[in-house]
Amino acid sequence: MRATTTGSEAKGESERRERRRQAMIDAARALFVERGYDAVSLSEIVKRSGGSLATLYELFENKHGLLTAIVASEDFQTHERIDEVVARGGSPAKVLAEIAGIIVDGFSDPEKIGLVRIVMGESLRDQAFAEMMVRAAHQPAVERLASLFRTWHENGKAVIPDPIVTVHLFFGLVTHSSHMRALFGDSSVVTDLPARDRLIREATALFVNHYRIQDDEPT
Repeated sequence: MRATTTGSEAKGESERRERRRQAMIDAARALFVERGYDAVSLSEIVKRSGGSLATLYELFENKHGLLTAIVASEDFQTHERIDEVVARGGSPAKVLAEIAGIIVDGFSDPEKIGLVRIVMGESLRDQAFAEMMVRAAHQPAVERLASLFRTWHENGKAVIPDPIVTVHLFFGLVTHSSHMRALFGDSSVVTDLPARDRLIREATALFVNHYRIQDDEPT
């Protein structure tokens, strides 16, 4: 007689699979940053994370798929924090400043800077990978903030006729310093980068003034 799988067994298997997937992502992230993307083999990732090569290929297909999953995991955490700020509410100006802080802090971790360098390097070598990363990581973030800006505009809390352009300008202001660190490696190489709080304050002020973003608490 053929054995049947219960709901609890299926749930347990799904949870084990997710734990294995996350373990592989964590192991790959650490190894890529420690030794460089090219120097790490998939076998080494499996040795550190546990599991098998067959499972890794089933979950991620290849090394680029694993790198994409790492970036997606990082972005998911950032998006969750931004959603929490938006849900908490407050004046749009305050919300914007908090979002800027989340973005800046997300790029301040040395491991995150190392990961950005890896993605940039692979994007230069593989155009298809670069396009995939834009679709998987960058475009969802743009659409997320554009939706927020569009809502502010429609509700009379800001004057933002082109939310997509505004998002790109916002990202450019708050991520430029981090991208410079990623390009040049050690942050000590770049000596004229602004301090975190000053960067957030000035970037937010530019947007509040130019786009007439509401700066008082809603009543």
